[in-house]
Amino acid sequence: MIALVMASAMFLTGLQATINAPTTAFRGCLKQAGEKAKNEKVGPDAIEAYIRNACTVQGDALKTAVIAFRMKNGMAKKAAADDAVMTINDYVGTIVDNYQFMADYNKPKPAPAAAPAAPASPTTPASQPKPPKP
Repeated sequence: MIALVMASAMFLTGLQATINAPTTAFRGCLKQAGEKAKNEKVGPDAIEAYIRNACTVQGDALKTAVIAFRMKNGMAKKAAADDAVMTINDYVGTIVDNYQFMADYNKPKPAPAAAPAAPASPTTPASQPKPPKP
C-alpha cells in the first residue's frame, strides 16, 4: 500500500516537472517582454501583440506541455488544446492588464483648468467704501 502511494507520488511529481519548466520559461519571457516594452514605450493598445510576438517560442512550448499533461491525465485532445490556449491567454492577459493599468496610472495628469479671470469692475463713486456715520 505504501509502495503504491510512493510510486504514484513520484509519477505525479515527474509529470508536474514536465510542465514546470515551460511554465517558468514562459512567465520569465513575459516579464522580460513587459519590461522591454516599458523601456521602448510601447503603447497600451499594442502591448498584447508585442508580448505574444516576443514570447511565441516559449508560449508554443508551454502549450505543447499543457496538452501533453492534460492528455496524460485523461482529458480529450480537443479539450486539452482548449485548456492550453486558455492557460496561455490567462498568462498574457495578466501581463497586458497590468501594463495597461500602469500606463494609465503613469500618464501625465492634465493641469487643472484655470478659472477665467473676472473682468475688472470700473470704480465709481458709488462703489467706494463710505466712512461710518457718527
